[in-house]
Amino acid sequence: MRTREQVLDAAAEEFAAHGYLGTTLLDVVKRTGMTKGALYGHFSSKEELAAALIEEAGGELSTRAARAGGPDAAAVQTLRQTVLDLAHHLHRDARARSALRLAVEAPHLDRHDPGLVERICLPLARAVAQTQAGHGGAGAQPPQAVARLLMSVFLGVPHPVPRDDADAARQFDALWATMCGLPKDERAPGPNQH
Repeated sequence: MRTREQVLDAAAEEFAAHGYLGTTLLDVVKRTGMTKGALYGHFSSKEELAAALIEEAGGELSTRAARAGGPDAAAVQTLRQTVLDLAHHLHRDARARSALRLAVEAPHLDRHDPGLVERICLPLARAVAQTQAGHGGAGAQPPQAVARLLMSVFLGVPHPVPRDDADAARQFDALWATMCGLPKDERAPGPNQH
């Protein structure tokens, strides 16, 4: 078990620093000071190692995110505390940082549906809606958009990750319109609507 934990810690540091594509199993072996055989005794591939980090450290992140929300009077404070707790946890825990980065860069390795990023965003969006409702009705901004903005600002996660340039442009336009409070008919046209 100790060897497995050392491998996971070393892999987390590498993935957090260099991402999925920038990390090799040789990098992990060098960081641990072990032999390749010791690593392969626990993980047969980089994919398996990354999936294990998403599974194990991602579970802790989604559990922490699920704490968002609460009674109307305390909803904003609970949301605030949850976001700050997630940010603090990511700052001090390399496994959590690597799990989140891997979930963004290699979502196909996440064994859950919805994936880790969505499992964090959904409870935040519910908490935003609860907070807005506690302040006299629906807020001016869609809860999902506010949750995405919180994730981007505090957790460094672009969510959802744009598929291509056109998708990035649509996401920017939608977020900008949401934050400016523009009515739907005044929002910027899409790239094909000029």
